[in-house]
Order: sequence, then structure tokens, then C-alpha cells
Amino acid sequence: MNTQIRTDLRKKAKDGIDRAGDTTVKMILALLEVEEQEVEAETTFEKEMQKRIDEYEQGAIVPVSLDEMEKRVRTNYHNRIQTGI
Repeated sequence: MNTQIRTDLRKKAKDGIDRAGDTTVKMILALLEVEEQEVEAETTFEKEMQKRIDEYEQGAIVPVSLDEMEKRVRTNYHNRIQTGI
């Protein structure tokens, strides 16, 4: 989106907010909060993924296949059932 279009949209949005009722303003604020949370979640996810990639590339972790992970989860689950935990 070019700068002029963005500027025009922001002006229209601000004008609309100035004329809007309390309920509309609250809804707009809620939307902005959700967007902020989504951006934060994406950033957190990206950082975690990069951390894991770095650990893998440095040899700090040993990757496990999906089959092996499923086997471990099933074994752990069955052990918990048998021990009553």
C-alpha cells in the first residue's frame, strides 16, 4: 500500500472514530488489542523457532522422528495409567 493511500485511510479512520459512539470505539480498541497480541505471539513464535534452529545447528539437541516421539508419548501414557499417576 502506498504512503498516500495509507495516509488517506488513517485520516478516514480517525475521523470515523471521532464521530463514533462508545460501543464502536470499544470494539475498535478490542480489535487493536487483538492485533497487538497476534503480533506479539508471532514474534514469540519466531524467536522460539530461531532458538530451536540454532540449537539444532549447534548440535545442542538431537532431533527425534515423529515415530519415536509417538512411541515415547504412548509409553509414558501407559506407564502413568499403570502407576495411577
